[in-house]
Amino acid sequence: MMNTNFKYYTQLSMIFVGLLLTANVVGAKPLLFGPIILPAGLLLFPITYVLGDILTEVYGFAQSRRVIWGAMLCNLFMSFMCKIAIQLPAVSDWAHNEAYAQVLGSSSRLMAISVLTYFIGEFMNAYIVAKLKVKMHGRLFWARALCGSWIGEGIETALFIPLAFYGTMPNGQLLQLAFSYYSFKVIYAMCAMPLASHLVRMLKNKENLEIYDDKANFNPFVV
Repeated sequence: MMNTNFKYYTQLSMIFVGLLLTANVVGAKPLLFGPIILPAGLLLFPITYVLGDILTEVYGFAQSRRVIWGAMLCNLFMSFMCKIAIQLPAVSDWAHNEAYAQVLGSSSRLMAISVLTYFIGEFMNAYIVAKLKVKMHGRLFWARALCGSWIGEGIETALFIPLAFYGTMPNGQLLQLAFSYYSFKVIYAMCAMPLASHLVRMLKNKENLEIYDDKANFNPFVV
């Protein structure tokens, strides 16, 4: 049963879900930074991996699994409601119906695609962080977190980019997008790790926790 005495678990979970949904809503727009093309959602999405690292390290794999599932269900619901809103009849003199359907439809498509890629990437990240914590006796959180994030984000990138953007741009541009997408997340994780390490130390002290998943059930479908 979930420990109800956690002080910050709920707040971190809400931030995680909010970041994921916001990243998917704004993610349809490709941004151009000089020669580099990046989806707008990439400004926020890597933070979910960092938060996933923190949740797994402080509260354990089981509590991280709850957040991953909750965020995925919220993502599905938001995607479904976007589709419903597009299909419902609009006021006849509203001039923005076509633009609304085009933008929101593209965002809802990304939300639906991200359900699969997010699920695999986040669970791989949490699994690696938790397993390595046991093997390394809790040492070197930053190294374990980077390892989990890079592998999870690599899998997510390899799945998401072709599913989300294939056919919308030339193949060469698609490969450039994938390379830029993953490289940005790698650098993002490295830059965020000092702050993440500080937050982990602070949360463990505030929560009075040091959880090792040596007997955890790592089945992602156990909720």
